[in-house]
Amino acid sequence: MVGKINQATTRLEMPEAIIGNSRMLALLKRNGEIFKLFWPRIDYGQHLGRFWTGLRFGNSPTKWFHLGEWSSSQRYLADTNILETTLTGLSSQLSVTQWDFVLPQQDLLARHYKIENTGGNSESITFFLYCNFEIEESILYDGVYLDFASHALVFFRRDVYFAVAGCGYPLAGYQCGRRDTATDPYREATEGTLWGNRDSIRHGAGSLAWDLGEVRPGEAKTFTIYLAAGHGEEEVRALLAVAATRGGSEWLEDTRQYWLDWLQAGARTLEGVPAHPAYNRSLLAMKLMTCRETGASIAAPEFDPYYQACGGYGYCWPRDAVFVAAALDEAGYHQSAAQFYNFAAKIQNKEGDWRQRYFLDGMPAPFWGKQIDQTGAVLWGYWHHYSLTGDRDFLEQIWFSLAAAASYLTEHLEANGLPSPSFDPWEDEYLQGTYSAAAVCAGLKAASELAAVKGNKGDSDCWLAASKTVREGILKRQWSERLNRFRRGVNRRVYRDTYERALGRGERAFTGTDPTGIYQTYFIGEDERVDAALLGLVFPFAVLDPLDDRMEATVRAIEEKLWNWGAGGLRRYEGDNYREGNPWLITTFWLSIYHCLAGNRTRARQLFNWCLSQANQHLLLPEQAGKDSGGPAWVMPLNWSHAMFIFTHLALHGQLSILKNPGKKTDY
Repeated sequence: MVGKINQATTRLEMPEAIIGNSRMLALLKRNGEIFKLFWPRIDYGQHLGRFWTGLRFGNSPTKWFHLGEWSSSQRYLADTNILETTLTGLSSQLSVTQWDFVLPQQDLLARHYKIENTGGNSESITFFLYCNFEIEESILYDGVYLDFASHALVFFRRDVYFAVAGCGYPLAGYQCGRRDTATDPYREATEGTLWGNRDSIRHGAGSLAWDLGEVRPGEAKTFTIYLAAGHGEEEVRALLAVAATRGGSEWLEDTRQYWLDWLQAGARTLEGVPAHPAYNRSLLAMKLMTCRETGASIAAPEFDPYYQACGGYGYCWPRDAVFVAAALDEAGYHQSAAQFYNFAAKIQNKEGDWRQRYFLDGMPAPFWGKQIDQTGAVLWGYWHHYSLTGDRDFLEQIWFSLAAAASYLTEHLEANGLPSPSFDPWEDEYLQGTYSAAAVCAGLKAASELAAVKGNKGDSDCWLAASKTVREGILKRQWSERLNRFRRGVNRRVYRDTYERALGRGERAFTGTDPTGIYQTYFIGEDERVDAALLGLVFPFAVLDPLDDRMEATVRAIEEKLWNWGAGGLRRYEGDNYREGNPWLITTFWLSIYHCLAGNRTRARQLFNWCLSQANQHLLLPEQAGKDSGGPAWVMPLNWSHAMFIFTHLALHGQLSILKNPGKKTDY
């Protein structure tokens, strides 16, 4: 019953903006409402129910900021993760500026307000807060009480505590109750008549009020609310005490300076290139979606925990995280990239491969199959980091992981020279995929080169030979002379009806059994659909030169078959029906990078600009754009999209280190 209650009230809503400190992550709407809060890691748990603020003028009902009594505009403060929302009263002469941010070194979320009277009459103002939490995504076993020592509402469940308090004005009222019952304080907060109940249990809700006094015409007052997260009452009390040592405007300025310094200290200077606003925004977003303790990154902030429309995004896929780490490496954040690679080495399976996805503490996450491309991608990432840094200590740290992964890949090559079947990068087909083979080919070559650096000639020769075997398999088995392009893959597992239809058309199809020998499985020989992931043969895995005739023919087919002729952009593959088959930003960035490599810079720039035009007002990038009208359509911000932006931006300015020069043959 609890799950049903939560699921019924969980809407699949993308954030307009995110704030955080790589331990705490908050998602906000266009009107400035916070609607999700993750802590102590950015993937788990989501604790927030409601966090609503508003003003009461005299004896009128409270005008809540999240409701329709205010118009709003919003922006990030330049080059920071501080969100500014300006609210203008539709039926009052008040203007409210709200700055939302998380202190960089403390798990304190701050909401700093400036309330200005723009009218001709004085206003007597009371500030109201109403909030409730679903701690660790549960409405059971929690409690809420007013801590009289700090004048804070404290919500707790076992060892997870949240304390909410205001600074600068005296407390004017409080009330605790149970959400959606007669004791729920929301009605009293709206009426301005809190009646002082000091505690409650199970799905607790609370409200606080502060008397801001009279605000004269032209006068402005500031007020700050803090939300502290910790593992006990004393910990959150101590955090609130720290918050009270300085004014909200001082914390705001300190946090602003922190983000400016972070960009200045870490980012590689782009020679002669003006910084694109989306470049820094991508770095800032990627930072928030990367765990401070482990260096692992989520695909996107979780918005579908019940898997109502997808399998969830708030997890670390090794493949996605490799591209995020590589983008950070390219941008100059080598320490962040190394932290992820060391995390990857620690969570590796004893067989040498990686699971499909993980929680950010390294625990396995729910999965639906193996993805051998991820093992190849991690090896490629190890090589990429070393190629940029020359860090021999790093090489020693990941060596056993690298050797285990390379051995795993070598041992999982089939008789046709291709890697064993697994799920493709889009995770919906089980086959010997061309993209997966490219990743394995590049991973083995990367391992060979790093073994040579260590002087391990035997390993280097073995892994290079395996890489060459995979490349030969790609060229022999994945290339179709009849189609004059590469296939998506071969030996695809299908349902029986698909198998029978293939037989009826005279196509190659065969059967097998599952590992237990109990159930029959069905396969078709060739998956001839066009797939944008075939671009991986050039970038980043460099199996083929961009000007190779076979690659040029494949790219022509990709553009012809997959271009979305409505709003633009490149779809993933023929017949894609996920979210109605929208175009994706990563595929379109991918195509842009290919054209950079091939020397078609005008086309590359067009594709890059199309991707940017799909961003929201804050330059946060979605996974998909609406196929008919464009704009963010699904999952935002997507970490992989921001990583691909970094790659493409650098490529367009000739500063992406991993690109080979156009016309240079792949070195095998």
